Amino acid sequence: MNWVYIIAGGLLLIFGRKLFWLFVSITGFLIGMMYIPELLPGQADEVILTVSLIAGLMGAFLSVLLQKFAVGLAGLAAGGYVSFYLLQTLAVNIGDFRWLAILAGALIGAVLAGSMYDWALILITSASGAVVVTQYLPVSMPISAIVLLVLFIAGLVAQGQMKIKE
Repeated sequence: MNWVYIIAGGLLLIFGRKLFWLFVSITGFLIGMMYIPELLPGQADEVILTVSLIAGLMGAFLSVLLQKFAVGLAGLAAGGYVSFYLLQTLAVNIGDFRWLAILAGALIGAVLAGSMYDWALILITSASGAVVVTQYLPVSMPISAIVLLVLFIAGLVAQGQMKIKE
């Protein structure tokens, strides 16, 4: 099922700002895929995938109805997700303060999404897409850090060029 994550991450990386509803729905889907196995232990992959797809569809529906709120909420989720991954990847050991660092990343994501809508979406979706793709590629440190940085920059450039052309 790694290809699903890589495709979802690639879509976030390239089209996250352009299709904000896609960003919100993919973020909901990815969070579902991460936490549904913990919330519903012992379920088949099909059940986890179905519930995650429903979470993503609910995110898309809400993003159309409540655009700014949904983007802020997705920024919150994406900021927390990126912080969590970076703490793991960089092997930062801050003990019990780990959740505070994740919360700080989540809040930064929400503030960015709310205050600088277009550029925040570009930053958040490029970072989220780069993290998701890198997470599921069969590479180890320090190569994964280089791949993460290259993908992040590629996402920034691609989405920035699309914004400039508008």
